[in-house]
Amino acid sequence: MKKELDVVAALIIKDDKFLVCQREENDSYGLLWEFPGGCIELNETFQEAIEREIKEELDLEIKAVSLIKTFFDENENLKIKIFLWSCKTNQGIPKTKQCNDFGFFNIKEISSLNLAPADQKIFNYLKSIF
Repeated sequence: MKKELDVVAALIIKDDKFLVCQREENDSYGLLWEFPGGCIELNETFQEAIEREIKEELDLEIKAVSLIKTFFDENENLKIKIFLWSCKTNQGIPKTKQCNDFGFFNIKEISSLNLAPADQKIFNYLKSIF
């Protein structure tokens, strides 16, 4: 039986562009691009998880506003449930703390990035509504 993992992802929009991060080289799916986020820790709410993850990855303080949609992905070892949250920036300027790179990109620009498989699903959803 495959391990199941719940993760959160942040949708942060600035000037009609989306914040996307490039995974670190040694991560699984290293150097692929993703909507920032990560695993939910024990006894942590979705909101606490996404706010912590963005602080750790980008040194950015955010507020999780609302759940947008849940996505599902699966590979040979793992079933992943991704909870995409709309987030607002509280304070700070993003920095590469636990990612290789980041940027704010419009839909067309994101289409040229090499996205991680689960994040491709999020992107397909976003391009259908934006």
